[in-house]
Amino acid sequence: MSVTVHRSDFRMEILSDAIPDASYLYQEGWEERKAQYERGAFNFVGVRAVIAIPLPDNDGCTTTVYITSSGLWGIESDSGEQYFADVFNEECGELCKTLTALGVTVVD
Repeated sequence: MSVTVHRSDFRMEILSDAIPDASYLYQEGWEERKAQYERGAFNFVGVRAVIAIPLPDNDGCTTTVYITSSGLWGIESDSGEQYFADVFNEECGELCKTLTALGVTVVD
């Protein structure tokens, strides 16, 4: 079976980083940012690209498989839309490589 997906169907996921490395905030010069973090003004997240691929079986049913990029984690949640878009674009490139390695054709 040949599977083709469109890059425009990739979706961005922004997920909470369950185990963030905030150690850099505890260095000299980061006192204000550390205080913001400790007040809950921001948290850490990960950004990844995901595609849902419907795969038909022999019984006429469909199983949807979700494939994601590994993501970039430890991003400050208030980094801004443009930064998130840039990271997502990089993650889309990684997802394309993964899909190609799995034999999936990705078209723009």
